[in-house]
Amino acid sequence: LPSRSSEGRTMGGGCQRLLVAGDRSHCGKSTISLGILASLLDAGYSPKDIAYIKPSTQCVAATLTARFCESNGVDYVHIGPVVFYRGFTRQFLDGEHGTSDDLVGKCARAVDKVSAGKRFVVIDGVGYPSVGSIVGCSSADIAVRCGARVLIVGKQGVGDAVDSFNLCAAYFESRGIPVVGAIFNKLATKGLYSIDKCSVYIKRYFARNRPHQGVYGLIPAQDGLASLAPEETCGFTFKHPDPEGLVLRVEGMSEDERAAVDLVRELFQTHVDIRSIIDDVKAREVDSNIVTGVHALRALAARPLSALRAPGSTIAALVGLTWNLSMLILGRSVAFIRSRLASQERTLHSTLRQTS
Repeated sequence: LPSRSSEGRTMGGGCQRLLVAGDRSHCGKSTISLGILASLLDAGYSPKDIAYIKPSTQCVAATLTARFCESNGVDYVHIGPVVFYRGFTRQFLDGEHGTSDDLVGKCARAVDKVSAGKRFVVIDGVGYPSVGSIVGCSSADIAVRCGARVLIVGKQGVGDAVDSFNLCAAYFESRGIPVVGAIFNKLATKGLYSIDKCSVYIKRYFARNRPHQGVYGLIPAQDGLASLAPEETCGFTFKHPDPEGLVLRVEGMSEDERAAVDLVRELFQTHVDIRSIIDDVKAREVDSNIVTGVHALRALAARPLSALRAPGSTIAALVGLTWNLSMLILGRSVAFIRSRLASQERTLHSTLRQTS
């Protein structure tokens, strides 16, 4: 069953949750997460207002993102409860580690815990979207349970970049998870695939085919980030480094790492529309809550005796889902009325111009 905090969130919540996914491993998800966190601070958020978590991971190395959080007083969990260490999936298929619901539940509770009292939480996805699906604990499974919206980190180019985005977006959208848009990372600065040339065609595609999703930025490749702070260096292991569930801490940033963060911050200020990301994540909150509410009801239906033993959970899930469906219908109705009024206003202006 969902945690009590997720039931409360279904009623409207207030903490915005954004899962940063990638179209492949090592695409820069952690660096993009770092840029979003730094940009939130620059936008006026307090360090106590935001948090960072990587609930499931293949890597156990301390990243620059974690050290940034440590140095800036931002709550973080850089190694979550599920670590896909060597042999983990085989052990799971052999009957170890419990069920898929157990794994996703651990991740959801960790997200709930770090989200307490926050306004915005960045959830760092693992690998590409279906990583973890073999054990039923992919980024999509976590997003459903946590009520998160998704931002996809894409690659350079035009055709390959858009095709990869569509493939990844479809994986989340098949579960009803709102994908707010994309940031395309590590683009060339000159040539046929330069950032300027790719930007024109990627934005043209989205305007025509995905008008409700944003191209929030295209970021040029930076050798300085690779040499100063390899943000996704993996430290593969044969066990979870924190089996007792204690909070692992990291050291603060070095001077070279501070320079790397300044570079990330500068890239975001120049190339990324953080305000639109914040606005769109909030605008899709009701959609996420409906997905989470439906999941809760399915869980109750699968275990009817649990529903009878915990009637409060059942009522909360039903009330929350009804509330969010009402808000969705109201929002769509208002948007439709505004669209009709705007259309009539344009028609009236056109008629007046013709008659005059």
